[in-house]
Amino acid sequence: MPPKILLIDDDAGVLNMLRINMQDQGYEVLVGMDGQEAIQIAFKNKPDLIVMDVNMPMYNGLRALEALRKRPDTSQIPVILLTGAQSDTVYPALEAHARVTFIKKPVDLESINSLVRQLLDQYSQGQ
Repeated sequence: MPPKILLIDDDAGVLNMLRINMQDQGYEVLVGMDGQEAIQIAFKNKPDLIVMDVNMPMYNGLRALEALRKRPDTSQIPVILLTGAQSDTVYPALEAHARVTFIKKPVDLESINSLVRQLLDQYSQGQ
């Protein structure tokens, strides 16, 4: 059974690009367009990894991450946060979370593919 990846981004173009890329890598892909969908899909489907935009309207990626970390069944899912932020001001807050990393937008597919493989390898062995 292939690893299940949850992709969350409010930009349909980015979401579609990531979806096609992850499917081409052989992953089962789930998609959503905001933080609330991220939470609902993750609670229901228990993905192996989440790739989520930080800056989304209404319910952003950081709020979704907080909600995911509060439940035992989703607290250990590795999360890659996508951000277009030019400063590193958001990142110190992320250091408090286990299994969280980030990648800056625009997303380089080779870089994200490598990071996804690394995180899946690293955390699937510890479960």
